Amino acid sequence: MARMNSVLLVDFDNIFAATGIAMVDTLPQWLLWLSDGALSEKGRRRKFVSKRVYWNSQYDVYRDTFRAAGFETFDCRANAKMKIAAGKSSADIVMTMDAIELRHMMRGVDEMILLTTDSDFVPVVNRLQLAGLRVVTAGKETDPTYQLYSEHADDVIHIGALKAAFDYERTPRKWYKLRSDPPVIAPLRQQAERRSPLMKKVRDAVQMEKASGTPTPVQQIRLAADIVMQLGARTPDQPLPRNKVIRALEGVEGFQTKYGNRVKPWLGQKNFKSLMHKLAKENPDIEVTELADKTVRIVCRVRGPRGRRGRVVGVPSPLTPPPQKTEDPKPNGKLAEKPAEKPEEKSASKPDEKPAAAETQVDVPAAAD
Repeated sequence: MARMNSVLLVDFDNIFAATGIAMVDTLPQWLLWLSDGALSEKGRRRKFVSKRVYWNSQYDVYRDTFRAAGFETFDCRANAKMKIAAGKSSADIVMTMDAIELRHMMRGVDEMILLTTDSDFVPVVNRLQLAGLRVVTAGKETDPTYQLYSEHADDVIHIGALKAAFDYERTPRKWYKLRSDPPVIAPLRQQAERRSPLMKKVRDAVQMEKASGTPTPVQQIRLAADIVMQLGARTPDQPLPRNKVIRALEGVEGFQTKYGNRVKPWLGQKNFKSLMHKLAKENPDIEVTELADKTVRIVCRVRGPRGRRGRVVGVPSPLTPPPQKTEDPKPNGKLAEKPAEKPEEKSASKPDEKPAAAETQVDVPAAAD
């Protein structure tokens, strides 16, 4: 099996804070763990065509160690004095620019590993996936970052598995095998892995459709439009990768990308592009734009609570007049008349009381005495 061409970008400050100095001391071990195919597609081994690490200037003492392992090192010190005093760096923006630049410059790259638990990289993950790259990130299983990246990235290296890889050793190859077994991934520290909320909604919707019988073509299109909107609502106004849309639509009964079992692909539409245009007609918030390379750009606009067909839910239309308030009727059907106020009740003041202004008046001749 051919190796996977991969790019490894390491946010050192972020990962070092989660793992400690062991990350540096065991650099060859966890690199071999990744090279042998940990969390890769179909267990394929990796060939790193580029390895880069980004850190603050205080970690420059580890430069020789990472260079010996084949890394390019980048000192991303901050420019503002307040950020320098706080120990912050500009690694995030430099790492983002390099990821986009490498995607355009390097040919034949299959995968990009963004070794960071910073949730700010979610848009970067989506843009790399648009180019057809497989994207792997890192996440802490003890906070929401692991679940967040489980919904966006193609795979997630949780910190517990990375720490376990610090002691990794390649198992000897059996005589009847061409290569040793792929690395074992340490289980999550949680009792059960969190499942994607989106796919739970897909499964629930599919079960409801099955309970009511075989879904009709109209029901399939409606369900597919709902799934795409649920997918796009996580990153509104951002383009959705084609493979991510297809992966989400695989939960719809009868959806397939090739003809088989006498079932037409793409829910009866001609191709992926025709299906997306059909879903855009079903829900106007799904915008489909045809690009110059004959592909489509899919963006979901989330402008507030809307119904399945794009109608605003719970928001009155500006064209309709506001509803008029009606008086509560009496039991006999007549409107209750409001009792008239008596004139003496409007200014109910005691006769002995004087106005407040009179209390503050001073008798000038008496004050002079």
